[in-house]
Amino acid sequence: MIASYYRGTRISMQTQRPYFDLSTVALLREALEDAWACVRPQDRERIARSLLAERILKAAAQGERDRERLIDAALADQLAA
Repeated sequence: MIASYYRGTRISMQTQRPYFDLSTVALLREALEDAWACVRPQDRERIARSLLAERILKAAAQGERDRERLIDAALADQLAA
């Protein structure tokens, strides 16, 4: 829970972070490895692996669990470049 103050009044805000079970974490890790393997060696300097991970996590937080779609989400901008 996050507490902040507005004009002297304490305001509590609930933050919900996605929870991933162990099998989902394994799926996300595999999707990241596969996405990174799809990035050409010459493009690895301009593409951060952490950016791919962030995109995979974002898609998973929205409920995506299909490995190929997670990889596509990670590479969406890179495929157009």
